[in-house]
Formats: sequence, C-alpha cells, structure tokens
Amino acid sequence: MRPFTTLARPFVAAPYIMNGLDALRDPRERAERVGPAVKPVADRIDWLPKDPESLVRMQGALSLGTGALLLTGRFRRLTTLLMAAQLVPVLATEHRYWTEDDAERRADERSHLLKNAGLFGALLMVASEPRRPPRLAEVRRQAREAQIKSGAEAKAMRREAALALRDARREAARQVRTARAQTGSKAAKAGGKAGKAGIKVGKAAKAGKAGGAVKNVGRAFRTNRTSKPGRVAVQAGKVKQAVKR
Repeated sequence: MRPFTTLARPFVAAPYIMNGLDALRDPRERAERVGPAVKPVADRIDWLPKDPESLVRMQGALSLGTGALLLTGRFRRLTTLLMAAQLVPVLATEHRYWTEDDAERRADERSHLLKNAGLFGALLMVASEPRRPPRLAEVRRQAREAQIKSGAEAKAMRREAALALRDARREAARQVRTARAQTGSKAAKAGGKAGKAGIKVGKAAKAGKAGGAVKNVGRAFRTNRTSKPGRVAVQAGKVKQAVKR
C-alpha cells in the first residue's frame, strides 16, 4: 500500500497548498465572505486577531504548512489531524447553499460543501488508521520472535559445543598422562630386569676368572713340582684375590 499512499499524497496536499497561497496573497475576498461568521468566535477568544483578514492569513499559513508536510510525508498523523481541523470552520462558515436563491448557485455550493465533508471524513480515517497494517505488524512480530529464538538456540549450541570441546581436551590430556605413566613404569621394569641380568653376568664373569686362576695354579703345581714353594704361594694368593673379587 505504500506506493498508493505516496501517489495520493500530492493530490491531497495540492488543494491545501494552493488555498494557502491564495489566502496569503489576497485575503480580502475570503475575509468578506467569512467575516460575519468568524467575528463572534474571534471576540470570545482573546489570543485570536479580531481582523478577518488576519484570521484568513493565519488559516492560509496553516494550510500551506500542513500541505507541505503532507507532500513530504513527515508527521503524517499530526498533519492529517490539522488538515481535518482546518475544515471545521470551512464547513461551518462557507458554502451555505441554503441561503442561495439561484438554483445553479445553490447546487454549486452544495457540491463544494459535500466535497469538503468527504475530505474531512477521509482525513479522519487516515489519521485513525494504525501506523502499520495489523497483518504486517503480526508478521513482523513473528519474524522478530523467530529471530530472537534462533539467536538463543544458536547461543545454546555454541555453549554446548564449547563444553564438549573442553571435556574432549581434558580427556585427551588425561589419556596422555596415563600413557606416559604406563610407559615410564614399563621402562623402569625393563631397566630393573636389565640390571639384574647385568649382576648375574658379572657374578658369572667373576666365577669364570676364579676358575681360570685355579686351573692356572693346578697347572703350575703339576708342571713345577720341583720349583720353589714361594712361587706356588704366589699363585695361591692370586687365586684368593680372584675369589674375593
């Protein structure tokens, strides 16, 4: 409906702008026509000017301003209310067709009065309409609620993903620590076994050395029975040292 509203604004604003310009340029003719009707009202209200021409100029300036505002589309509700208010004195003071004796003149004045009355009703209808059509407002409200709901769901999903990622990192770190501990214990066990095997090998080597020394002593004893007893004693001492080691 906005294109039709934009198209209709100049047609509604044009009469107000033209009447306002005419009233500002030459207010005498209209002042003579509406002077007898507005003079009692002006006498009762202190802040209104008593001169009919000044009243006509004031009404012309108001008409020109409201027409310009409606043409630009600013303050639509306030502008239409002011336009409707301007038609109230026009309907009350102008186009009194019942006072005309000429039939053609009477029909002309009656036509103008009905046009002003129709414009007055149309302006009241426009001013009382909601700013947005109910269906469009409902659609926009639902879209806004859906957007808020989707945003909340996305936020909850991001929070759950962050928690799952944190738990996964903690589990991975725990598994790494467990694997390192298990690897260290296995290495320690293997080192202990290797140490024990080394000790056994050392003992076996010592035993082998002692056996070799005993054999050497026996061989020396057999081959050197006629040798000096001191040499045999030296060989026996070497055997004892080898056994101690």
